Amino acid sequence: MVKIILILFILHSGISHSQNSWIPTGQITGSADYVYTMTANHAGDLFASVWANGIYRSVDRGASWSFSGLGGKRVSCLAVSDNGDIYGISITQNFSYIHRSTDNGLTWTDVFTGSFPLNYAGGGAIVFPSDGSVTAAISITVGPLIGNVAIFVFRSTNGGDSFFQTQRIDAGFAGGMQITPDGRIFLGTSSAGVLQSGNNGNSFTSLNTFPSIFIKTILKGEGNFIYVSDAFGLNRSSDNGATWISAGSQNSTSYLRAAQANSNGDLFISTDDRKVFISTNNGDNWTMITEGLPSNSYVYSFASADGKMYAGTNNSGVYVYDNLTNIKENTAAPSEYHLYQNFPNPFNPVTIIKYEVSENSSVKLIIFDVAGNEVTTLVNERQNPGKYSLQWNASGFSSGVYYCKLETGSGSEVIKMILLR
Repeated sequence: MVKIILILFILHSGISHSQNSWIPTGQITGSADYVYTMTANHAGDLFASVWANGIYRSVDRGASWSFSGLGGKRVSCLAVSDNGDIYGISITQNFSYIHRSTDNGLTWTDVFTGSFPLNYAGGGAIVFPSDGSVTAAISITVGPLIGNVAIFVFRSTNGGDSFFQTQRIDAGFAGGMQITPDGRIFLGTSSAGVLQSGNNGNSFTSLNTFPSIFIKTILKGEGNFIYVSDAFGLNRSSDNGATWISAGSQNSTSYLRAAQANSNGDLFISTDDRKVFISTNNGDNWTMITEGLPSNSYVYSFASADGKMYAGTNNSGVYVYDNLTNIKENTAAPSEYHLYQNFPNPFNPVTIIKYEVSENSSVKLIIFDVAGNEVTTLVNERQNPGKYSLQWNASGFSSGVYYCKLETGSGSEVIKMILLR
């Protein structure tokens, strides 16, 4: 008989905190932590690149961190695909890499290795078009001077197993990449402004509605808003880049360092004079929020998880800002039903399945084999709104592909699971 452990999963950060303040998360490496880039998966697990040290993972909202892999790598980009796979870009002096983890950061595989002698550039971005492909842009030194940099674009059409080059763009460094609401890819550059692709990254052309200036990053906000950050602030478009307006003033004359939006649509910006700003109205107004951050640190990277914003610093690890989504709000019912990707996946024989429901409803969680036969029912009862987690022990089942289906009164959702013995 399958053993089921079902608990109401009440989210909390695991960290004592107060409003209007940044709070340090658990220590990562035990020394000065230069957190170059961060990301979070759909379940709220955090992944941070400590420069030249490797990847670290937190599955308890930053309360503690464990080494994930890629020891010694200079990982400059982390991104999570729709199926939960995690990708990273890193460089050495002579090689550039694309790494992938299919088991939530437990192990990593090099899915692309490119020989680029005397490459000092680094940086890049990864996006996941709707056709299931993966598109990566990597900054590469092309010489003869160190400052001569081009963007090499690579694509995978086999689920990230391998990559091929589609284009070399002589436009300096890659400055972020995002998929617009109408399905195009916007790519920021350091010398040619914003480029666009209407064919999932096979080719790029100039987005001539945006000036050819230095682009730091591109991000999505609330609704159909797209933001492009230049060296001094954000620019906003609500019509897929046809027109742009300045997204307010951050009252800072220093260069912009990082920018991010959380799931509530709130915007965060950090600058080189060690300031951080927040906007809750799409950039029309900004408030400085530096309380709790070390005076000798600046925020180098952001990651959003469960409505909270996490900040990676240049020497003091990770901090979390929870002013808008405090503990009381986190325990409220989710806004929609959702079935998260199980973890680990592949698994043997135990895996964790998380889901959420938005209203009091009949809930079923059913496992099917690859032929579509129902093999077990994990949940079949009426449940209150909330976030739930369960453990499936598949010791009585054979290796193979299984599907988990969540059925609620509002709809259904399916994930693919792999049992490996």
